[in-house]
Amino acid sequence: MVPGLLELAAGLRLVRLLSMSTSKSLPLRAIFKVWRELGLPDDFEDSVISRNPQLFRLYDAPEPNTHVLKLVDEIPNNHFTAAVENWRVTECCKDDCSVDRTEMQFSFKHQYPPGMWLSKSFRAKVKEWQRLPYVGPYEELGEKKRSKAGLMGLEKRSVAIVHEFLSLTVEKMVEVEKISHFRKCFGIDLNIRDLFLDHPGIFYLSTKGKRHTVFLREAYERVA
Repeated sequence: MVPGLLELAAGLRLVRLLSMSTSKSLPLRAIFKVWRELGLPDDFEDSVISRNPQLFRLYDAPEPNTHVLKLVDEIPNNHFTAAVENWRVTECCKDDCSVDRTEMQFSFKHQYPPGMWLSKSFRAKVKEWQRLPYVGPYEELGEKKRSKAGLMGLEKRSVAIVHEFLSLTVEKMVEVEKISHFRKCFGIDLNIRDLFLDHPGIFYLSTKGKRHTVFLREAYERVA
């Protein structure tokens, strides 16, 4: 990539990442954990953050030796389009669209490993989940509703946030331990590992070795 464009693309990814935070800010140490995954320059604190004071501001956190990165200005809710929304548009335009167009508004792409048996009740549950409205990753969350429907919507929002996070990474994958550092900042109240296991059609959780890694399934779709 042409020098300068790398920093521009990196800055945009950082803005997107911060925009998903409920406070529009993130601990700098959390970003340092995923700078490679996000394709940031190794000197991003200088080449991206310091050179864009109109976008970013660093300030000291209450904890000793801790810094927080914050967006300088508010980003409108409709400024960014999540990756899943681009998929919906593309899918809806296909003649062989795999999802009912009337259900497309809140759907996510699902694909399962060859040979994985899906029960009738599981399929029905997924179909119901696909229709469930939710607040997008770049939208203001507002008051959390504790009704059954409200909790289901929050869970789907959590899926949407992680889906978008993985879409921002270079290889569409990240270690579970690393993404867990963003959980509270993104307003995710659930066990993030359980979230991956509950949605095997969207995420693949690799538990090989000591490091557990989550992959965005659609990015690793096999082309016949």
